[in-house]
Amino acid sequence: MKNVNIYISIILFTVSCSSNLPRAEQQFDVNSQEPKKIDENTIDSFSQDNGIQYFMDGMLFLEQGDYARAILEFQESIEKGSNSAEVYFSMSEAYWMIQKYDKSIFFAKKAISLDQKAIDYKISLGKKYIALNRYSESMMVFESIIETSPDNADVLFIIGDLKAKLNDIDGALVYYDEAYNKDNSLILALEVAAQLAYDNKHRDASKLFKKLLLADPSNSEYLRGYIETIQGSNILNELKELIQNEQIKANPFYNNLYNQMALEFIKNRQFSDAENFLRKALEEREDDRFSLYYLSLVYREVGRNDLSLEISRKHSKFYPNDKEGYINSAISLISMQKYEEAIDELNIALTLYPEDFEINYFLGLTSYSLNDYLNAEKYYMISLSLDDTSIATMHGLAMTYDNLGMWKNSDDLYVKLISLNENDAQAYNNYAYSLVERGEEIDYALTLAEKAIEISPNTSAYLDTIGWIHYKLGNYSIAKDFIAKAILIDESSAVILEHYGDILIKLEDVNEALIFYNKALLIEPDNKTLISKIEKYENQ
Repeated sequence: MKNVNIYISIILFTVSCSSNLPRAEQQFDVNSQEPKKIDENTIDSFSQDNGIQYFMDGMLFLEQGDYARAILEFQESIEKGSNSAEVYFSMSEAYWMIQKYDKSIFFAKKAISLDQKAIDYKISLGKKYIALNRYSESMMVFESIIETSPDNADVLFIIGDLKAKLNDIDGALVYYDEAYNKDNSLILALEVAAQLAYDNKHRDASKLFKKLLLADPSNSEYLRGYIETIQGSNILNELKELIQNEQIKANPFYNNLYNQMALEFIKNRQFSDAENFLRKALEEREDDRFSLYYLSLVYREVGRNDLSLEISRKHSKFYPNDKEGYINSAISLISMQKYEEAIDELNIALTLYPEDFEINYFLGLTSYSLNDYLNAEKYYMISLSLDDTSIATMHGLAMTYDNLGMWKNSDDLYVKLISLNENDAQAYNNYAYSLVERGEEIDYALTLAEKAIEISPNTSAYLDTIGWIHYKLGNYSIAKDFIAKAILIDESSAVILEHYGDILIKLEDVNEALIFYNKALLIEPDNKTLISKIEKYENQ
């Protein structure tokens, strides 16, 4: 929604509210009204001898802008015995225009005391207080008007502004809403209320935007505001109600109702329903960026990386300068182990955003997956320079250093990760595995591995690490138990299957070991170490 000035109604009804009040000749009449025509009731309040002519002369000078002369005429009228509220009110206006604010307020109060039913006197006084930044006193005046004129929508609107100025957000929203309820043409009151609620993240923001939307179903800003603020347990039912509203279908932002429905389903991991609504959104608008992004994500979540890639490439086609399409494509390709193609996608994005953290991070990850550890180090270092708090990048860089044999660097990162989070099971596990693989501090490695298992007892990789340490320590039966449990959780790792085969060899169960070596070879058919082991033990 456009940024509506919350205090616009005060501007409409008052002079400038700044503390530096303008000079008299620059000011506007606080009443914002045409000069009054003297009515018969006012004339009747004068006797033939008590100053009617002076009053009328004063009004003439007031209209001509000769405020000092007007005041003199009004004073003469009073001295002649006039007790008319209109004289005192006019005196108040003249004093205001020459910046005698205390005198102006004094005479305004005098006029009100003489005619309690004259709402315009009270409104004028209330506006004067606003112009002087005396909001609490102004509030008292306008609230007194509402006590006798509860249906005055303009005054309700002003009270809303005053409450907002006094930081009474709840009160302001009540009065803005009531002003609109009293006068549906006063849509500005509802707009100001919605903007105020939006700016303050108020619980009623979506309710107010919905009210605006139902008043004007074609307004895209109202629908946008509603979607941005909707919250609570009944979101799906609220959205369904609007989707079924025929008038709202003409709203240019209508397809975003489908998107919002999809997002709620994604949050609840109801991916099939999310897909359905994202498809509907794309039927409304085939280049909907939000729909393309999230539909790619949904397909990836359900393991349909081929469809995820198809959608993300459409995203990049429609929005060639948007990095998200390329990143989604790269993630899908990484999941499909098409690392070279993933790098191609990421390199396109890198030309557009060379200093983007995500792009450099995924280039590091993809390079690592290709065993290109020098490039992995390069991109991880760049991404870490862009976000030195990234835990994922620290982990990736530590494993890269491990593979490069730069163990001082990897050890320092593992220690840092553990100091940042003493429950970082992955850091404990990877540090332990690094130590045992290089044959250093095996007992310390076991302590680290035990900590990882304590934090995350059912993670296959962590069970494999502690089992492998026991294998190095010669505790073959213990090692077998740990790694057997790891395989039960996840039998897709060639490394874990090979480790289990190595343990079985030590336990002299060669035939069983060959079964697991061959299972590992099915996963990594080019693994020369596995091929060598199988040939060796098959020939025994």
